[in-house]
Amino acid sequence: METVDYLQTVEDHQTFLVLIRPTGKLLAWKHFSRCWDRIAQLNCVMIPGQKREMWLRYKRNYSKESNEWGDFQAHRKALGLISVGKCSNDVEFQELFESYKLEKEKYSDSLYNSRLIVFGMNTDGTEISHEQQRELNEEESSPPTFKIDPDEPSDSTISSVCDSDASVNSTSDKSQNGHINIDDTSGDPLRRTNDQNVSKNNENASKSLTGSNKVATEKTGSQITFLRPSPKNDKVEKLAKTEKESLSRNSSSGSIRDLPGSEVVFYTSIDNCEGLEEGVKEFVTSLFFVLEGKRLDRSFERADKSVLLLAPFEKKDFVGVDTDTKSYKKKCQGRLKKHLGDLCLLAGLSGEAMLHYSTAVDILKPVNDWLWMAACYEGICASSVISAYKGTQTTSIRRNQSFSVKRGVTVPEKQKPVSTLHSYSNGLQELPDLPSKSGLNADDIVEKYKDALMYYSKFKSAAVIEMEASFKACRILILHRKYLQASDFLQNVVYINLQLTDEDRINRYSTLSTLYAKIGFRRKASFFKRVAAMQCVAPQNPKPNWTLCHQLLVQALEGYRIHLDQKDSQVKSPGQMNGWPVVQMRVLHELIYSARRMGNMPLAIRYMTILLYTQLEYMTIQEKRDLVTNLVNFTGQNEGTTQPLALDSGVIIPHVPLLNIPFVKSFKVMPLTSHLEPRKLQSVTDTSSDSVFIFTPLNLGATRNDAVQTDMDFQWVEGDMSEVQLLVDNIMPDELTISQITLICEGIEIESFPLSPKLPAEASSYLIKIIVRPLSTGTLKILGYSTKVLGVRSNCKLRDCPTIPQTYFNVKVIPALPEISLTSSLPKSASFLSFGEEFNIVTSAAAVLYNGQSSECIVTLQNNGKLPVELVNISLESSRDNKEFVNEVFKWNQSNIESQLPLQISGVLCFNLVINAVGEYLLKNAENIKSYDLLKSTATEGKVVEAVLKVEYSGGAGLQESYCRCSSIGLCIDILPSIVFHKWDVTLSESQDHCYLLFDIQNISDEEIQVKYSKQCITLKNEQIKRIFIEIERCEPTMFKGKTSEEFSQFLSNFVDISWFIPSMNINGRVGIESLKWSQEQQQLFYLSPVSWVVKLDGQVISPLHIGSLEYRTGKLIRIDVDVSVNTESLDIDGREVVLTMCCCQDSENDSIIYNTEKYVSVIGSQSLFIPKFSSDGNLSHSCLYMFLCSGFYKFEILMIVKGQGHDLQSEGNITKVKGHDLESKGHISEVKGHDLESKGHITKVKGHDLQGEGHIAKVKGQNQSEIICQTSCEDSTYKCSSVIEVNIID
Repeated sequence: METVDYLQTVEDHQTFLVLIRPTGKLLAWKHFSRCWDRIAQLNCVMIPGQKREMWLRYKRNYSKESNEWGDFQAHRKALGLISVGKCSNDVEFQELFESYKLEKEKYSDSLYNSRLIVFGMNTDGTEISHEQQRELNEEESSPPTFKIDPDEPSDSTISSVCDSDASVNSTSDKSQNGHINIDDTSGDPLRRTNDQNVSKNNENASKSLTGSNKVATEKTGSQITFLRPSPKNDKVEKLAKTEKESLSRNSSSGSIRDLPGSEVVFYTSIDNCEGLEEGVKEFVTSLFFVLEGKRLDRSFERADKSVLLLAPFEKKDFVGVDTDTKSYKKKCQGRLKKHLGDLCLLAGLSGEAMLHYSTAVDILKPVNDWLWMAACYEGICASSVISAYKGTQTTSIRRNQSFSVKRGVTVPEKQKPVSTLHSYSNGLQELPDLPSKSGLNADDIVEKYKDALMYYSKFKSAAVIEMEASFKACRILILHRKYLQASDFLQNVVYINLQLTDEDRINRYSTLSTLYAKIGFRRKASFFKRVAAMQCVAPQNPKPNWTLCHQLLVQALEGYRIHLDQKDSQVKSPGQMNGWPVVQMRVLHELIYSARRMGNMPLAIRYMTILLYTQLEYMTIQEKRDLVTNLVNFTGQNEGTTQPLALDSGVIIPHVPLLNIPFVKSFKVMPLTSHLEPRKLQSVTDTSSDSVFIFTPLNLGATRNDAVQTDMDFQWVEGDMSEVQLLVDNIMPDELTISQITLICEGIEIESFPLSPKLPAEASSYLIKIIVRPLSTGTLKILGYSTKVLGVRSNCKLRDCPTIPQTYFNVKVIPALPEISLTSSLPKSASFLSFGEEFNIVTSAAAVLYNGQSSECIVTLQNNGKLPVELVNISLESSRDNKEFVNEVFKWNQSNIESQLPLQISGVLCFNLVINAVGEYLLKNAENIKSYDLLKSTATEGKVVEAVLKVEYSGGAGLQESYCRCSSIGLCIDILPSIVFHKWDVTLSESQDHCYLLFDIQNISDEEIQVKYSKQCITLKNEQIKRIFIEIERCEPTMFKGKTSEEFSQFLSNFVDISWFIPSMNINGRVGIESLKWSQEQQQLFYLSPVSWVVKLDGQVISPLHIGSLEYRTGKLIRIDVDVSVNTESLDIDGREVVLTMCCCQDSENDSIIYNTEKYVSVIGSQSLFIPKFSSDGNLSHSCLYMFLCSGFYKFEILMIVKGQGHDLQSEGNITKVKGHDLESKGHISEVKGHDLESKGHITKVKGHDLQGEGHIAKVKGQNQSEIICQTSCEDSTYKCSSVIEVNIID
C-alpha cells in the first residue's frame, strides 16, 4: 500500500466507499465536475423501512492496492462504481460501454453494484435530433439550473440527509461527509452550489425511496432505469447479457455477478438531469441491502467453514501453512469476528460492532495475531466515538475542495487560538467528554490507540495503516480538547519510516502542519509547513513546484510571527522585535527566492520591502548593503507597485511602505510666512462680542488634555506655496538618495513639487521641506507622504508612523489673496525689537531725532501678487502704556492712501509717515518760579520709541470672504533731549491788556543750540540756563470758562512759539509748553480784568510792576488814595451795589497772612466805601489814613465787591464770614477778617476784607500780583487790586 489517505477519520469506518469515474474521451472535465458536485452532496441516506442510516464517501481515484486492504478493514473496499460518460450515437456508445466494462473489471473483486450515466442521448437510448440538439445548445449557453420533478411518491417515513459536509480532496479523493473529523480542506471554486435546490433534491429523493421495500424492481418516477427487457432499448439488454456472462467468469463471491445486471442511465445533457440525485439514492440504497445480506450471511457462517481473511502482505506468509492447527482456526474465527464488526459499522450497528471487536480481541490475543488485534482496537475506538456522538451531526451542505489544489495543501486561513475553536468541519460542535453508555471514554480511547499503534509498528508493511491511525487518534483527541496527548500521536507520525513519493511527503508534512496548528502548536506547524515547502523543490525532485513551495511558505509565516499585513502585527514600530529575527530573515529570503523562480518580480520586490521594514535593525552592515543592491537591481528590471498583490491561492499581500527608510521623527505642517498668513479683517473681528471669563472650581466636564490636535489653527491660501517639514534619520550605512518625496492628500486638488534629497550616511535629524500649492479652496486632508527609495514607491500613512500621534491633518484653504512688499526710506534698525512674531514685521526703520524735531519717512507698497490690492488699512501697534504718546509721534494721511487704490499688479503705492520727536521738556526737579508742586512726572533724558506700523491689505475673492494679510514695519526712534524748562511763571506788564510769560530754559544736549522766540534769539551752550520773557495778550475770562488745566496749557501753547536750531547739525525743532502746569493764580493773570486801579501812597502812584517796599517811620501818617474805573462794556454793574474796602496785613514766617493788626496800626477814616447803586459812567474813589505804631513790613489789600442782582440792601439775610472784615446786618452775621462792613444779606468769605452789602460774598484767598474774579451762586463778584503795596516801618 503506497498511498496514504491523510484525511482519514474515525467515522470513515462507517462509510460506504463509492467511486465516481469519468469514462470515455468525449466528456468534458467541467461537465464531470458539475456532475461530481451534485452527487457528492449526497453523503447520508436513511434506509427505507428501517431506523438506520448509511454514510457515503466518494472518490475519483482509488488505487487497486488500496482496494486490496478491503478484507482487513471493510471501509477501505470500493463497494460501488458510478461511471460518467458522453456519447451521441451508437458507435460512441459502444466505445463508452467498453470503457465502462474495463473500470468494473478493475474493481470487480469488491463492487456490489455499478452505474453508467450517459449524457448526450435521449432517455430511451436513441440519438438526439438536430432540432433537439439546437435547443440543448441554447440551454447550455444559459446558466444551468438544478431542478427535480416534485411528483414523487411519499408513502412512508421521509428520509433525511444526516450530514452534508462533502468536503472532497482532489488528490486523495477523500470525502469527509459529515464524520467526526477535522476538515483540512476548503471549498472547490469550480463547484456550483444552490442550497435551495439541493435541499429540495434531498427531500424529493427521500420521498422517492419510501414507496418500495425492495431493490431494482419498480420504476420510482426518476430517470434512472434498472436493466430489464425493453422494446425501445434492445442494445442495452444485449450488452448487459454479454457483460453478465463475462463477469460471471471473473468475479469472486460477493461481486456484481450476483446482481441481475448493471444499469445504464441516459440524460440529454448535464443541465437536463433532474432525477440524478434520486437515482443515486436508489443506487446507494441497493448497496446497503447487498451489504446487509452479506452481514447476515457472515453472521450465520459456520466456524469450521470460515476462510482466513488476509492482509495483502500476509498472503505470501500463509502459503503452505497447516490449516488444521488450533491457532489457525482461532485466527479464522477472530478475523471473521473482526470483519463482522466492520460490516456492522457500515450497516449502522455500532453497538453490535463493538461486541464483535471485543470478541475478536479475546480470540486473537492468545494466538498473538498483533496486526488484526490492532485493527480490532481501532474498530473499538471508532465504534465508541460513533456511538457517543451519534445524532450530534448537523445537516449542512458545504462546498467541496477545488480539483486544482494539490493533495494536502489547504487554502491558508487565519488561525484562531485553540481555546476559541468551537466548531469543526465535520459539523460537530466542541463537546465535553461524554462517554457512551457502552463505549470507551477519552482516556480509554487513548490507551487503545496506543496499543493499536504499538502492534502496527511491529509490521513494516502496515506503516501506512499506522500513520492513518495516528491521524485518526489525533483528530479524536482534538475533539476532546486533549491537545498534548494529540501532539504525542503526531510525533509518532514523524518517526514512521515510510518510502513515499515527493507528493506524499508534501502531503505528510502539510497534514502535520495543519493538525499542529489546530492544537495550538503554531511554531511547529509553521516548521512542518516550511519543510513541506522545501520538499516541493528538493534537489531529488525532478519537477520542482515553485508555486506550491511559495504557497506553503506563505502559510508558514504566521507561526514565525511574520505578517504580510503589518496591521495584523503587534509590532507598532519598525525594528521592534517580535519573534526570532534570524529565522524570520531566513524564511523571507526563501520567499524572495521562490518568487524569483516563479518569475513574479513584483512579488519578490514586495517581500524584500517587508524584509527591509521588519528586519533592518538586526542585519549586519554587509547584509544591509547586499539587500539594498539586490533591491535596486530588481526595481531596475521591474518597478515595484503600491497596489496589493493577489496570489493564486487567494492571499492578498498588501503594500508595505518603507517607514524606516528614511525614519521620520516628526511631521509638521507649517503655516505660511507670518506676513503672508491670512487673517480676518480687523473690522470683522472687532464686531464680535468679548467673551466673559468665569472661573469655577467645579469640574463640569472632563477635559481632553491628551486629545491629538488634527485641525490646524491656521489657513493656507489658494495658489500660494505651502510647506510641510519632515525631520528624518538615515539608518543606512551609506548615503541614501530619495528619488522623490511628495504629500498624500485628499479633499482638494494640489500641485506638488517633488524633491530629491540626499541623506548622508547615518544622518540624524535631517530636515526635509515638502512644497505644495493648493489649487482650490476647501479643507485639505493630509494623510501622509509618498517616497521613492531604492526604486520602491512607498505610500506612508501617518496612522502607520509610530512617532506621529496624529493620523491626519486638516488645513483650511481660503481664496487667493494679493501679496505686497513693504519698504521704507529710513535705514534699517541694527537691533530690533521688543515686539514678537505676531506683528508680522518684514522690515525695520530707525531714526535719531532731537526733542521737538520733525521728520518724514516714505513708505512704499509694491504689489508682487497676481491680484490687485483693493483695501489698505494702516494702524500703529505699541504697548498699552504709551499708545497715546506713539500716536502723537507718528502721523500719516489715510485719504492719500485710499486715493491710490486699487493697486494693480506690479503697481506701487507711496505715502509719507511724519515722525514728531515728542518728548518731555521738564527736568526732574523742574518747578514754576513760585515753587508750586504741580508736576507729577518729568523727564530729564531722551527715550527710545518703538512701534509697529501695521499694513492690512486685501483684494479679490479673499476680500469677499473678509480675509486679509498683514505686513508691518518695525519703527525705532531715538529721541535725544534738547531744551528743557527749569521754571516758569506769569507776570503783568505795564499795559493792562498784556502779560509776560517767564521761562528758565536749559540746553541739555551735547551741541550748542540757538533758541528763537518773539523775534529774539539767544545761544545756549551745553548745560547753560537762561530766562526768556514772552509778552502775550490777555484774554477774556469767558474764553476759559469750563476748561481744565491741560486744556488751558494746550490753548496757551497756540500763543507761544519757541524754536531751536543746532548749527553744527543743521537741524531745527520746536519747544512745546503743553506739558507745563499752571496754577490758578497764574491762570488769573491771563484773564483781561474789567476793573482798572490807580493806587497812590502819600501821593506816589504804585504801579503793578512796582517791586520793593517804601520806608516810613513809626507814628507817621500815611495816606492811601484809591481810584477805580470800571469798563462797563465787559462788566455790566449798572444799578448794582458795590463795596470798596481796604485792609492792612502782615506776612508771617510760615507764609501765612495775619489780618489782626489793630494793636500795631491805627486807622483814621473808614476802610470801606459802600455804594448802593453804581452809575455806569461813574468811578470810585476812596482815601484813608494809617499810622503804624510798631516797626515791620506791612501790606495793603484792596478789594471791590459787586453784589449780585435781586438783593435788597436792607433785607434780612445770611451774613457770610469774610476774613479780615466786620459787617453789620439784620440777618445772619458773618465773619470777615480784616474788614468791618455792614450788610443785609449773604456775606461771602473773603480773606483780609471787611465787606458790607446784601447777597452772597465769594471766598477769595489774597494773592500777590494777581487779580481774582470770584462769583458766588448769587452772581456776586470780587475784584482785587493787583498792585503790590508794601511798606517798611522803621523806628
